[in-house]
Amino acid sequence: MTTADDQWLALVDELERWVVPSWITNAREHGNQPWIRLVLMVDAHAMLCKQQPTEKIAVTMADLAQDPERAGERAGWEALASHTEDARMAIVAKIVDLSPELLPGELMPYFERSVEPVARLLP
Repeated sequence: MTTADDQWLALVDELERWVVPSWITNAREHGNQPWIRLVLMVDAHAMLCKQQPTEKIAVTMADLAQDPERAGERAGWEALASHTEDARMAIVAKIVDLSPELLPGELMPYFERSVEPVARLLP
């Protein structure tokens, strides 16, 4: 197994809590194929660039805890939202940072264009 394969499997393990089971199944069964790896990385990146359910719930609950006597509760929900966002964005950054090692050079332009759509407009 190559270093890229080891890194891929480690990334898949980290993504398991964030993505749907079918993503993980495809990643483990077919992630050694470059085009499939590309599609899965782009999909995970897109999915994780949006708030996830835990964040949405925490933000909503913080909004609902606006009474002064619920300040502690609000602070707890805000902390949960912030912690979850930080963890999510760390894995997004990891996907981007690992992309040159996980994808062959000829697929990098597709990845870059997909994760940064305005890149296709640049000369």
